Amino acid sequence: MRRAIFFIATGIFTLVFLASNLTGTSTALQQPTATFDSSRLAQPPTVYPPAQADTGAQAYWGMCMSCHGDKGQGLTEDWANSFPPEEKNCWDSGCHADDAPENSFILPQAGIPALAGAGALARFSNTFELQTYIRENMPFNRSGTLTEVEAWSLTAYLLRMNERELPDFTLDKTSGAAVSVHRKVTPPESQIPGGLVMVGVLILAAIGLNIYSQLNPPSGKPNFFHHLHPPSIPALQSRFRYTLGAGGMALFLSLVLFVTGLLEMYYYVPTTGGAAISVQTITNLVPFGSLTRNLHFWAAQFLVVVMSIHLLRVALTGAYAAPRRFNHILGVALLAVILLLDFTGYVLRWDEGIHWALIVGANMLKTVPWIGDGLYQFVIGGSEPGDSTLIRFYAWHIFGLTVGAVILMVWHTFRVRRDGGIAVPPPAERKENERINRFDLLRREVLAMTLAAVVLILFSLAFPAPIDQPMSAVGTMVGDSTAPWFFLWIQYLLKFGDPFVMGILVPILVIVALGALPYVLPNAKSNELGKWFPRGNRVAQVVAAVIMFVILLLTILGAIPNY
Repeated sequence: MRRAIFFIATGIFTLVFLASNLTGTSTALQQPTATFDSSRLAQPPTVYPPAQADTGAQAYWGMCMSCHGDKGQGLTEDWANSFPPEEKNCWDSGCHADDAPENSFILPQAGIPALAGAGALARFSNTFELQTYIRENMPFNRSGTLTEVEAWSLTAYLLRMNERELPDFTLDKTSGAAVSVHRKVTPPESQIPGGLVMVGVLILAAIGLNIYSQLNPPSGKPNFFHHLHPPSIPALQSRFRYTLGAGGMALFLSLVLFVTGLLEMYYYVPTTGGAAISVQTITNLVPFGSLTRNLHFWAAQFLVVVMSIHLLRVALTGAYAAPRRFNHILGVALLAVILLLDFTGYVLRWDEGIHWALIVGANMLKTVPWIGDGLYQFVIGGSEPGDSTLIRFYAWHIFGLTVGAVILMVWHTFRVRRDGGIAVPPPAERKENERINRFDLLRREVLAMTLAAVVLILFSLAFPAPIDQPMSAVGTMVGDSTAPWFFLWIQYLLKFGDPFVMGILVPILVIVALGALPYVLPNAKSNELGKWFPRGNRVAQVVAAVIMFVILLLTILGAIPNY
């Protein structure tokens, strides 16, 4: 009887078990839970030499991965399962909720955003904005502790994570604004080989031109370029040691500025939000854009130097004597316009490097008696520098001042021809009557310009034009921003007195004094022309030399930090 009951009970339990498996109403056998792949927690391998993104990968692993995930997916349920049981729900009480312990911190209820994938990093348009946010706000529990280098390396790693890394490219404040977060860009090849090829071609052209001119003496009718020169000029006064080649070199540099400026206009964006970004784009992403910008920048700086040397040479040789006095005024006015052109081009960068010059220069306008506020409004275009300021400087740079410079340059050149060319004694008082013709003169000028182009290209390849991070806010300066080098002497003068007197009145008086030299001081005698340091205008020589020396000394002192 007991054996029968046992078999009946066993059968009943068997039927119940089978029924529960078939209907699913009873507890089924649990499938094994997939284990977390612990290799996802491993430190990234060391790469040598490390790229910027490799350094960022190490920083991400140490500071960011726990919240943002090993693949930038954010704090997903899958990723949270890798945490210890007591930390799987980060917003639980006692973890990262409102009652977070002292060694923890409160996480935002909105969750941890994903850093990779569709829709990630949507709030940032370029890597400079992303880097700035990382440096100021991350890591969440120690915001603001990252260095600039660490923030840039993390930014580079986020580009890699989103498959937008730029190989062999270093992100920094001078390039980051040009690199988009949401589309991959391709930096151009190095400009150095192409620049060196240009140098080689120019050198071979100069050699070939010289050989050709020696084997084929000039004959036939003069062409257009020959007619820009007088039929002949005195050989003695045409030598480099007398003219220094400054006049012709100034014309050549002006042509370089015109051509390179036109090329830059294709990419430059004259808005406060786009100016610095467009300059970084030209420098870093446009083929030969960096070389073009460097040529434009250094041609502008050399033009100021060359014109200053030309002005001093004219004073020290007395070459402004009648009938050339008015042309001397045209030359001084042209130098002033060139300085303003250089300054407006400097401001068009609209980065932190021009901040001091913009703010201090604009505020000095307010110090002008009676008309200061109106003058400020006219130049700045509002109550403070902004979009209207930039567009006005842009218009003055590419149109107003450029047209003025062209008019003065053409007028100045015309007056040189009309006033008799190079200042020389009358024919009866010359010690040497040898002359060179316009064909020889043009050949010399072409050779000089070719060699100058070689030097300018090599200089531009070796020394990049300055560039800084985009201006964050007009009223807030980042770093040590100063005046451009050609106005450092004015910046230094501001230490000694009233801004209007030292910053505006004194520079105007300097320009007026240089222009008035042939009118208020004795001129060189006609028989003294064509040589250095004639006795007739010795006082003017001393005055001009002292003015230039003081400007140079103040410029050097202004360039010394904290002097």
